[in-house]
Amino acid sequence: MDDLDQVLKKGTLLIIETGEYSDYRFGGPVRMLKDITKFELVDAYKREWKPEFKWEAAPGPDGFLPWLISAGWAESVSDVHSWHIGCYVEFLP
Repeated sequence: MDDLDQVLKKGTLLIIETGEYSDYRFGGPVRMLKDITKFELVDAYKREWKPEFKWEAAPGPDGFLPWLISAGWAESVSDVHSWHIGCYVEFLP
């Protein structure tokens, strides 16, 4: 289940992914502080979003994760490690 009706429960570790191919990025993980659906988070983010520049007409994905934390829906998780161990078929730890 990956739709907007999914409930992110308090304590869930969440990673936010954006982009595709060479633009692919992820942020987090963060720990959810309250039960809430993805739809409710999206709706709240859109309502609370304010443009930083005149040309911005709608919220982009880059501000979502910082907003989750600043709005009190999630908290940063400390002592997390990322380990890239290779590309394609080469194991290069």
